[in-house]
Amino acid sequence: MKRLLIINSPDCLDPAKDEEYNAIVDKYTVKRMIEEGYIRLNPKIARGTHEEIKSYIIITQDNFSQNRRSSQYRDYIINMDIVCYNDAWVLNELKVRPLMICGYIDGILNSLSDETKDSSKTLPSRIKLTGIGYYKFLGCNLVVLNEDISMYTLSYLG
Repeated sequence: MKRLLIINSPDCLDPAKDEEYNAIVDKYTVKRMIEEGYIRLNPKIARGTHEEIKSYIIITQDNFSQNRRSSQYRDYIINMDIVCYNDAWVLNELKVRPLMICGYIDGILNSLSDETKDSSKTLPSRIKLTGIGYYKFLGCNLVVLNEDISMYTLSYLG
């Protein structure tokens, strides 16, 4: 997933470029990615005059409401906006950069599920994050922000 965020060229997933691109992305920790704006906890995207094009993940929590089972807890929606410049939207082999990132995020969250995965059943729809609770996938929607930037929003009910 780091390659999709940091390397904004169509061949960012090309196995022939593994050594070159891994040397770049291996230098990035989650802390550094937050510091350099690849992962954001606020919705503002400002781009400096000669700054390189980046892809972003913006994480927000919204629509808080009373939990039906306990008055001590709140239900809410967690949104993960995967924002990409349209010029870096399509990868080699016609893969779509933000959808690839969405797939990685959803795959990570699905791997955290406490429910037993049985090959005869569908994948679990509720995901438990330690210290936060369960999440249920709500959907993924495209938003075109302007002629330069578009995004997909992954939504989960917490």
